[in-house]
Amino acid sequence: MTCRAVKRKKDKQGKGQAAFLLLSTSVFPFVGATTHVVAQTTPTEQSVSRDGVRTFNILAQPLRDGISEFNRQSGVQVSQASGTISPAIRTNAVTGQFTPQEALRRMLSGTGVSYRFISSDSAVIGGVAQSASGVTGEDATTLDPIIITAGRKAASGSGFQGTPDWVYQEPSSVSVISRQAIQNAPVRNTRDLLDNVAGVYANRSEAQNPGIAVNIRGLQDQNRVVTMIDGARQNFQRSGHGATQRTYVDTAFIREIDVEKSGTSGVGGAGALGGSVNFRTVEADDIITGDKKWGVELNAGTGTNEFTFDGSGIAAFRLSDSFSILGGVAHKKVGEYEIGKNGELTLNDLTVDNGSVLSTGQEVLATILKAEAEFTDDLKGSLAWIRNDSEFSHGSYDTDGLVITKNTQDVLNNTITANLNWDPDSDLINLNARLWYNHTRNKEVRGASTVTNYLDWPVDYSLGTVGVSLDNTSTVDMALGALSLNYGVEAFWDRGKTEADTFYASDGTDLTASFTGATPSGNRDVYSAFANATLEHEDWLVVSGGLRYDYYKLHGNTSVFGLENVNQPVWGCIRYRFGRCVSEGWIDQLVTTYPETVLDVDNSQGEFLPTAMVAFKPYDWLQPFVKYSRSMRPPSIMETFFTGGHPGATIIQYAPNPDLVAEVGDTFEIGANITQNGLFTARDSFRFKAVGFYRQIDNYISMGTVVRPETGREHTAYVNVDGTTRMKGIELEANYDAGPWYAGISYTHLKTDFGDSYTYDGTAYEVSPSVIFVPPRNKITVDAGVRLFEEKLVLGGRISHVGGTSPNIGLLTASYVSEDYTLYDLYGSYAFNENTKLRVAVTNLTDVAYVPALGTTSYPGPGRTVTASLNFKF
Repeated sequence: MTCRAVKRKKDKQGKGQAAFLLLSTSVFPFVGATTHVVAQTTPTEQSVSRDGVRTFNILAQPLRDGISEFNRQSGVQVSQASGTISPAIRTNAVTGQFTPQEALRRMLSGTGVSYRFISSDSAVIGGVAQSASGVTGEDATTLDPIIITAGRKAASGSGFQGTPDWVYQEPSSVSVISRQAIQNAPVRNTRDLLDNVAGVYANRSEAQNPGIAVNIRGLQDQNRVVTMIDGARQNFQRSGHGATQRTYVDTAFIREIDVEKSGTSGVGGAGALGGSVNFRTVEADDIITGDKKWGVELNAGTGTNEFTFDGSGIAAFRLSDSFSILGGVAHKKVGEYEIGKNGELTLNDLTVDNGSVLSTGQEVLATILKAEAEFTDDLKGSLAWIRNDSEFSHGSYDTDGLVITKNTQDVLNNTITANLNWDPDSDLINLNARLWYNHTRNKEVRGASTVTNYLDWPVDYSLGTVGVSLDNTSTVDMALGALSLNYGVEAFWDRGKTEADTFYASDGTDLTASFTGATPSGNRDVYSAFANATLEHEDWLVVSGGLRYDYYKLHGNTSVFGLENVNQPVWGCIRYRFGRCVSEGWIDQLVTTYPETVLDVDNSQGEFLPTAMVAFKPYDWLQPFVKYSRSMRPPSIMETFFTGGHPGATIIQYAPNPDLVAEVGDTFEIGANITQNGLFTARDSFRFKAVGFYRQIDNYISMGTVVRPETGREHTAYVNVDGTTRMKGIELEANYDAGPWYAGISYTHLKTDFGDSYTYDGTAYEVSPSVIFVPPRNKITVDAGVRLFEEKLVLGGRISHVGGTSPNIGLLTASYVSEDYTLYDLYGSYAFNENTKLRVAVTNLTDVAYVPALGTTSYPGPGRTVTASLNFKF
């Protein structure tokens, strides 16, 4: 038998990187390396009889994803007979032991999609298979092979911890944390979800802060890594003794987390030096199953070690075939956890008291509202509002070791997004328009301290960002293959503002800038235009190239404060007699003043940023690729307008630097994807992605000591580091799923080399004592489990080993050092039925005492914690 050539169906959304080949042939004799990279084919000797019973565990999901999962679990191949089937159709959940015929019937019940088995291991949906002679059934002629595209809409797949399959067909260093992984891991904080991703770390230098600070390949803070919620940038920055950048989002609303680790020439890439992280939120289709008009998902969890409560409720309603709404609320409350008891740590006596870490409690209330509309067959839109209110505190014993100093924090984050997609029946138009707004406000009350001379003092930090983007994708068939062109523009505007009550020292000095200057007010505008072309030659070669132009402008005013000791005439006693003043008059007295110079900031710069990629398939199951990208990160408001000094102490410590230039990076990558089904059995799957990278950065920004001409004094300021900052490493993620059992691995090797000198005003200096967080060189996670009792029961375990690390430079180096540590976790779930599931987990099973990577001895990691949650769907 000869194999018919396969032609790829165009993905009108421009997102169809993962494709599942659905064949209606009764026999396909090839397996292993000769199987199409995205096809699960079943050999004759392993075909499923009509009376054969298999175990199914298929979630309710979009039709294309459901058919792909049915194909994997049943060994039956399904194709679309004719016509168009709406991508909005969702299949029903199927859990238990059934014949493939019964399982498919249950999946499609009530969806309006017809089906027919034409052989023991092939079926047709959407119509009846018919031969040229009009014969149907076993003797029917086969249909032409077609592609059903899962694309980036897939919520989960066969990859590491449920990673969607498209990730292992994308010729780029991308990772995805699936909804399956999110729901299976009750976490104390959303950042915990990032721990198992290759090349990615979550900073824990301020463990009490529920905000997420992401480190990718050694880069973090100051928007080096762009973090987004549904494409809306979260640019908020706040100075402190740890990470500065924070994103606030609750796990209950996350559909998936997309991680891009290099530069891109598309929407979301403007101003991104070290990649991006996008927290995508749930949609109505995630909650409503089958042909129902509404759906509800409830979740409630609790646990030990001050894991008090984690609950949520989400409801969605399909008001018509073209309009749906979704709303949800989530509440989390955790207390001051205990650290592990096994192992030795050098603890900070000011923050760890009787084994508990002070101020690690937090309470979060989050809500989501979303409307989705299909105005016409060609025009779709959505509007969403996500709100997160987080309350927590910073605290420690005062230097006397008796009184606890506590800074209370209330962070309110609002993100509003509006999206519009116009996709008419034309290869030249697939237009996306996006408008979004994010505002983060941090209301703080700084607790009284004997270190300085102030009592409780309120300070408000806020940053608002408005963003817009417009892009279009055109596809043209050429002699060499299909050419896809994506081009557009994007822009965003940051407006930062910090306010505090006026504060005077005992000598009358106005020290208000000591509260507001380290997180200063200011403005930043970023504009970008881009174009990217991708050529797909047959099924074995993909070549792409892109060019982006980024331009930024920082504007506003700031101050630099000097110090002068001058003699000033004051009225006082000029003659004493027997201890009494007998004569008064004008006398000279030495007085310290702090002259202020206001600086106007007007800093701008533009840069052309190319990207290029080549991927090919020497075999259907193997896709090597190479990629180059150039990226730029504008200075932030904080770096440019920095002023004042340590809160309540001084205003002459810091100085702005209006002359900063942007960081520019070049990233080189070589990698490979492997996607294989039916490797050893008809049901198994293997997914593998490996990437080696080298990144070099010019003009890296760090802290240094400068002499400002306005004062003639030394100040701490942000400066551009000389030389080249380098990062290089290897990342891999792999998973083998045999059905009854699975095993996966994630591994990272990273080496960083930061510069330690800079030139300012013609003079060479060494970088000031400041902390540059350096991730560990090695991190590995192994995850494995079994599925029992018709796959209703899942039991799994995870081992994570993280190497030791310390900051590159710093006076506080000793506090930010972490040693190697290994954590053991257990987890499990039991599905009582398709609507009710119990999940349990034990983290840090051996109760190890450890300091997390990118953390500090002031906040060691939590000890053993047992959690349980119950999930209901209606």
